[in-house]
Amino acid sequence: MEIRRLSADEEALRRYAAELWLPYHRDLEANVATHALADRPDEELIAAETRFRLDLLREDADRRLWVVAVDAGVNGDGVDREDFDPERLDPGNPAAPGAPGSDRGLVAFVSTSVDECPTVFDRPDRLVVGDIYVSEPYRGTGIASRLMERAVIDAREADCGELRLDVDVDNERAMAFYEKQGFEPYRKQLTREVE
Repeated sequence: MEIRRLSADEEALRRYAAELWLPYHRDLEANVATHALADRPDEELIAAETRFRLDLLREDADRRLWVVAVDAGVNGDGVDREDFDPERLDPGNPAAPGAPGSDRGLVAFVSTSVDECPTVFDRPDRLVVGDIYVSEPYRGTGIASRLMERAVIDAREADCGELRLDVDVDNERAMAFYEKQGFEPYRKQLTREVE
């Protein structure tokens, strides 16, 4: 089991999109009223996310995508919580960038990016946690906390003084997790439709 930073590699990003990104958004779609994917076949969504993420990672060195990979045979259907040890995940010593080996299953991810503060404002740079997801069989195992530790390391490496994230107001599970991690409300974001 390891936390690995994905590089701008098309095959690795396609695998991430199929195994993690799409299930994450399908889960949100089922649980958050305001979150819906476009009505397109899964393969089109995966291809579009792969191209989008590939462009982001190629253009911006401050964007990172971390995945958790587990050994073959430790699949979602057979997670033994007694044997599963998230402490073996070392967020400070990730494996080399690139695609996880094909013998490893992808079970979680976090994306981060740097929000640099213009010099006219008196606030620190912030590390933005874009998305965090743990596949259902691995929820409650501590992986999400380990991914947040990885985000804190990214923040330190980028000399960011704060972490920031957005969360859907009706995603109660995520809000409870973030509050447990020490996040506090900062702003209220409002939207409306254009008539």
